[in-house]
Amino acid sequence: MNSAVTLGGRLDRKQTTAVACFGISVAASIVLAVAGGKAGLWGLVPIILYAVLALLGVDVVLATVGAVLVAAIMTRTAPVPLGEQLATSTGSLVAVIGLIILLGAGLGQVAQQTGAAQTLVRTVMSRIGLSTPTRVQLGVMASSLVIVGALGTLAGGNAIIAPIVIPIAARMGWRPPAVAAMFHAAGAAGLMVGPFTPPVVTITAAAKLSYGDYLLHAGLPVGLITIVTGFFMARWIQKHTDQEYTAEDRAEGESDAPSTAAGRRAALVFVGVLVVLAVYGVWMKAGYSYALVVMVVAAAATGLAAGQGPKATAEAVYAGAARLIWLFVLFWLLDPLLTLVEKTGAFETIFDSLKDVMPDVGPYAFLLLVVLLGYVHAVPGAAVAQVVLINKLFGPLVTSLGVPPAAWAVSLLGTAQIDQLGPYPTADMMGQMGLARSGDLRMMLFNGWAIMVANTAGFLVLFAVLL
Repeated sequence: MNSAVTLGGRLDRKQTTAVACFGISVAASIVLAVAGGKAGLWGLVPIILYAVLALLGVDVVLATVGAVLVAAIMTRTAPVPLGEQLATSTGSLVAVIGLIILLGAGLGQVAQQTGAAQTLVRTVMSRIGLSTPTRVQLGVMASSLVIVGALGTLAGGNAIIAPIVIPIAARMGWRPPAVAAMFHAAGAAGLMVGPFTPPVVTITAAAKLSYGDYLLHAGLPVGLITIVTGFFMARWIQKHTDQEYTAEDRAEGESDAPSTAAGRRAALVFVGVLVVLAVYGVWMKAGYSYALVVMVVAAAATGLAAGQGPKATAEAVYAGAARLIWLFVLFWLLDPLLTLVEKTGAFETIFDSLKDVMPDVGPYAFLLLVVLLGYVHAVPGAAVAQVVLINKLFGPLVTSLGVPPAAWAVSLLGTAQIDQLGPYPTADMMGQMGLARSGDLRMMLFNGWAIMVANTAGFLVLFAVLL
């Protein structure tokens, strides 16, 4: 588990609680296994354990391993059948999404190593102009939107732009908490609209929706609300915070470093290939698996355009993907977990108990309840996995209620985005603070809460329109 022991071999309070929860869950699963038959709602114990361990700070992969073991005991799944289930999982929808995310991280590394990403940031900033605070704010947020949307990583994308835009923002008088809010809001919007970001790939696969339809009905409306609210919150925060950038921050000269010819070629090819392949994918109504082709082709073309050989480009992909190997393992384990929980009869029991109630509640209230679930029960560090879990749990009800795929995509997007915006402090929130060199968590929470409130109002309207 996450830092299994502290110095001296003693467990801290959270670790002790995590071990106790795991032990109780194992004991309960043994009792249910001995009792025989289907476990019904008790079959949700592995998923509840998974969420509790993650909330206690246990590494999310180890939390999933613990949940899989409990589910295997509960369903009396022996080691050999469990191994077969793990082997089958490598070709599952969930594992393919994990592979897409790995390749996306590799593409991001190629874009950074060739200078394509940095060139794009400087191009966006220079095109918008740097003559007023408002223009600088637009440049910072547009850069974050473009880079995060293209690379599919909030922390990685904003880590690229931070050293370039912070000196510019500091010289124009912007304060660290306001810049942190810009990073968070624009980056979150980038994850919602980028054609091959993890949330978009997962939601389009779960809702069985093409990227074009997703963008029109879910990505653009929610992304627009997010970035516009963040724009005005950054200006409000600027007036209500005292923290200032240092003279050293303002004097940093990296933003003035010129782009290289290789970087400019790589940026042009990077954007060109992504745009052409994305348009082709929309025209052909390509599914989520098309992203596998896009990632490989874009990485190869970008590397070659910068003058890198095939070997150097491949090594960059390996390096980028290696940082997210934990996420692929998580997705590989998630499919057996869901399959084993399904064997307990938990999903069937929930569906049977709700199918007579939900028609009275109606599709509108159902979609809002799913979003609310994301507000109160986000799994730290596993927003995409949470979408998979919720789709597995409520998918049958979506069909029985006649919920349109576009409306379901909006609901899943609402559930996924809460993981990074609040309502409590999150790792993503802290990460953007660190990149912007801000120490004001209170303002970050205000920013996240404001975006959540604005999006809630947006969901009320979107569901009414789409149903």
